[in-house]
Amino acid sequence: YWMIVADFRIYCFNDEQSLYYIDKEFNFYAFHIPTQKNEFIANLGKEIQERGKISSIVHYHNSYFVGFLMDGILLLEKQKETNHYQIQSLPINSGVFCLKKDRFQDVVWIGTDGQGVYLYSNPLYSIKSMVLSNYTEKIERPVRAIYLDDERTFWVGTKGNGILKIYDYEFDKNISDCRAEVLTTSNSALSSNAVYCFAKSHRNLLWIGDEEGLTYYSYREKRIKSIPIRIGNEDFKYIHDIYETADSELWLASVGMGVVKARIAGTPDNPVIVDAQRYIINDGELGSNYFFTIYAENEANLLFGNKGYGVFRYNETTNGLEPVSTHKYENMTLNNILAISKDSSNNYLFGTSYGLIKYTSETSYQLFNAKNGFLNNTIHAILRNSSDNFWLSTNLGLINFDTKRNVFRSYGFGDGLKVVEFSDGAAFRDSRTGTLFFGGINGVVAIRADGRPEQLYMPPVYFDKLSIFGEQYNLGEFLTRKKETEVLNLQYDQNFFSVSFASVDYLNGNNCTYFYKLKGLSDQWVNNGSESGVSFTNMAPGEYTLLVKYYNSVFDKESDVYSLVIRIGDPWYASWWAYLIYALCLLLLAALLIRSFILRSKRKKQELLNEIEKRHQKNVFESKLRFFTNIAHEFCTPLTLIYGPCGRILSSKGLSKFVVDYVQMIQTNAERLNNLIHELIEFRRIETGNREVRVESLNVSSIVKGIAKTFVEMAKSRNITFLSKIPEQVMWNSDKGFLNTIIINLISNAFKYTPDGQSIKIEVDTSGENMLTLRVANEGSTIKEKDFQYIFNRYAILDNFENQDEKNFSRNGLGLAISYNMAKLLNGTLKVENTPDGWVMFTLTLPVVELTTGVVETKRLTAEYIPKIDTQSILKLPQYEFDKMRPTLLVVDDEIEMLWFIGEIFSADFNVVTLQDPERLDQVMNEVYPNVIICDVMMPGMGGIELTRRIKSVKETAHIPIIVVSGRHEMEQQMEALSAGAEMYITKPFSAEYLRISVCQVIERKEVLKNYFSSPISSFEKSDGKLTHKESKKFLQSVLKIINDNITNKDLTPRYIADRLAISPRSLYRKMEEIGEDSPTDLIKECRLHIAKDLLLTTKKTIDEIVFDSGFSNKVTFFKVFREKYECTPKEFRMKHLEEVQQ
Repeated sequence: YWMIVADFRIYCFNDEQSLYYIDKEFNFYAFHIPTQKNEFIANLGKEIQERGKISSIVHYHNSYFVGFLMDGILLLEKQKETNHYQIQSLPINSGVFCLKKDRFQDVVWIGTDGQGVYLYSNPLYSIKSMVLSNYTEKIERPVRAIYLDDERTFWVGTKGNGILKIYDYEFDKNISDCRAEVLTTSNSALSSNAVYCFAKSHRNLLWIGDEEGLTYYSYREKRIKSIPIRIGNEDFKYIHDIYETADSELWLASVGMGVVKARIAGTPDNPVIVDAQRYIINDGELGSNYFFTIYAENEANLLFGNKGYGVFRYNETTNGLEPVSTHKYENMTLNNILAISKDSSNNYLFGTSYGLIKYTSETSYQLFNAKNGFLNNTIHAILRNSSDNFWLSTNLGLINFDTKRNVFRSYGFGDGLKVVEFSDGAAFRDSRTGTLFFGGINGVVAIRADGRPEQLYMPPVYFDKLSIFGEQYNLGEFLTRKKETEVLNLQYDQNFFSVSFASVDYLNGNNCTYFYKLKGLSDQWVNNGSESGVSFTNMAPGEYTLLVKYYNSVFDKESDVYSLVIRIGDPWYASWWAYLIYALCLLLLAALLIRSFILRSKRKKQELLNEIEKRHQKNVFESKLRFFTNIAHEFCTPLTLIYGPCGRILSSKGLSKFVVDYVQMIQTNAERLNNLIHELIEFRRIETGNREVRVESLNVSSIVKGIAKTFVEMAKSRNITFLSKIPEQVMWNSDKGFLNTIIINLISNAFKYTPDGQSIKIEVDTSGENMLTLRVANEGSTIKEKDFQYIFNRYAILDNFENQDEKNFSRNGLGLAISYNMAKLLNGTLKVENTPDGWVMFTLTLPVVELTTGVVETKRLTAEYIPKIDTQSILKLPQYEFDKMRPTLLVVDDEIEMLWFIGEIFSADFNVVTLQDPERLDQVMNEVYPNVIICDVMMPGMGGIELTRRIKSVKETAHIPIIVVSGRHEMEQQMEALSAGAEMYITKPFSAEYLRISVCQVIERKEVLKNYFSSPISSFEKSDGKLTHKESKKFLQSVLKIINDNITNKDLTPRYIADRLAISPRSLYRKMEEIGEDSPTDLIKECRLHIAKDLLLTTKKTIDEIVFDSGFSNKVTFFKVFREKYECTPKEFRMKHLEEVQQ
């Protein structure tokens, strides 16, 4: 308060115990109410004159704060020696509105004008940060060494900028007021600008260790001088710590070169190294000899910290280094020793890269790091403040550690530190004042113990924030009170949430570790570190109690436990009607189980039926096989009567070429049918086990070469490359008949499916252990993976024999099945595969078998089956003359005899073109343009139905008539061919005359259609009882498309339509009149009304929306034309059809 008394200004302020006032002479008094005494404090005349009005006065211990409304704050501190008050200005450069002592903690709050709120406290330790770049631009590298000598010269060694030397340093003095200089290699004898350590000497000098070696500062000469150390043939470098004993011994720790003990001689001001002995570990390996620090318990007991291998002690008896601890730590970085110290209980303190080790013995130690609440794991330096109180520097600040109670307090940015990342070994304790110094990457921190011990304060925990699925909410909106307990109520779908809490401690809040426990979920306390919040995910409905407490490491005390009840509501699926649904679901489940049981019974019944079906299939297979075998026997006599007369006819002389060709064709096909009969009989013998195996020693090379030789002529006639790799004199025990049959069938199969001009190879191999391997491979036609299972399957082969699914499948299929069964009887295998380079390879593998006893003397009672090798020359087609006046017929079939036969039928009246390989269709179609095409259905590669689809899918060839012929009579096959586009489907055998008439009728019908489409009448279509020209219909469709695409375009007019059609409006009207349609204007109107009607009936749009969507320019016009057409308003029209709109 302030008042005017007799024209003199008087200030007056008070608290509970005292009254503070300033009289007209500007004398500051404190009147103590309990004692009724008036105490003179100081005269503030000069200060009031300079700073103006006083805003507040607060008493704080033995001091007073005086705040000025316009200019800062003064601290009046009572001096112990004189009991007078010393006036000092605090660094606040703004007006002070108010001052307030805190109710709970020993702090004063300072409210300023524009600079926020300041907090003032008088802690036990005064900490001062010196950011060196604020004082000199020459220092920008990390501080690695610190020393304060007896002359109060402050030495700061940097890693790269040399030495900063500050004269007349005092803790309370601003270093910007001190004289300073920078020593580098350019202005001194410093050997390197990377300085790592300083060490006090008993001589009149200061030892300096740097990157390149050892130097010293001579106090007498006021300069740095060099003192080289030679170890063998190299200089001793990378010195990180120095210790001098009283008996002129100098110990040096090097990062990379081990430890050196040097003996010093010379004068006190000019020392020389007269002897140097080096100590190393691991035979001097560079990576093992990184020594960072030296700790001297006394001159006879020295410890050395190594990076990677722990702590070593100098043993004077052995004159060597020995490890202090051989303990295997849980983390190898614990052996990175950066600092060493010792407390009053003889516990060693090792600062490592993984925390602080409190080491008692090899079997007893404690580890403190980030897991225990440390700011960081790396301990760069350790300084002893008192017997059991130590300061540690880390990468994130400083730690004050009490080794007796194992408690600590952390200091970081929040505590005013401007240097928080510190350097290895950069620390110094001033023995005169007890001030501690730590060097970091951007400056130095000084610490002095001159305050008061802190009073115990353990604030309560408040729950203050709530986050649900990452979104912040006001916690109070979810709280209800149940008796004396607050309850946090959440819905079941709010079960991902976070609760924040806080203990308001402005001095030691950073040194609190929180713990929580959620009753109802776990009984274990969880260490939450310094995080003042906890998150829960996917919590089940129910009631929980969140318990929170904290541990204050400054006072080594744990707080009370604070609780918050959390209730998560049940979801909808836990309501009564949900349980009703569950009951219905159980009933449904029971029904499903019953149904499942019924289905399982049906499935078992079906499996039984399938088993019966398999047995039936086997019986049918046997019946079919017996039937075919019996029929085959019956065919023998007719075939003899066909084959014999053919031979007799061919032996006659004077036969015409026509007769010879047809008789030869009859004889060839009779032989093929005879081979099929013999294959079927042999297949039956093997199936019934009537074929006995007779093993004898065979010359396999001779047998294979002999069979291969019989195919040479066929290979030449078809331009097939026939390769063989057959070793000489391969002898093997096997059945000769079986082996012949297998080889002939495999080679015949290869020739069957090898296109002309491709390759076949046969190989005999005995390199396998007691195995004979025969491989027959052909290129040009691979087998689909899904078809491998059917190649040797006897049921599939017999079905194909009956149904003829593939042309000649029975002949080749039976042969492969016979070969497969023979291989099994010989204890061998027959496999087929596609090779990566596009070949199909059949591999026969035969093991060694015992000879059949008496095989030479025993006569075979039955004739062996040896398949006949079909090596006849391919029938060549005659070359027909091409007459442009005759129609062209294209015949496609893989059987050359069928090509020849059909060609002979039509050669007199047509230009006949034959194609054996359907894959060459495109090539032939480019050379000739047939009037009609005849093709077989079953062909390798591309079948007849696929060929038909291919021709009909091309616009240029879609009109060509196609007649397909097939040996299959099923209706499904015929329908598939006709659906693909074929004009006719003719089954085999067919009449040559029937085929000729069919071709002629197809060509004649094609000509009729051609004449019709060439006549004018084809240009008209009959619609609504009248003929409309196609061009007129196309024109009208174009007009309607333009109207439909632009229905909402306000520019849609007859002229717009005419412009889009590139004609004049007059021509448009004339054209519409010729067609007999409405005028363009009426057509546009009708289209828009049709759209409006559809929108009224099928949507719930408003009338205005429908007017816009149907393209009318305004509502009046729409109502007018709508009423003219439908004789009611749009609304009335919609009401009449309300039922349709609702649907």
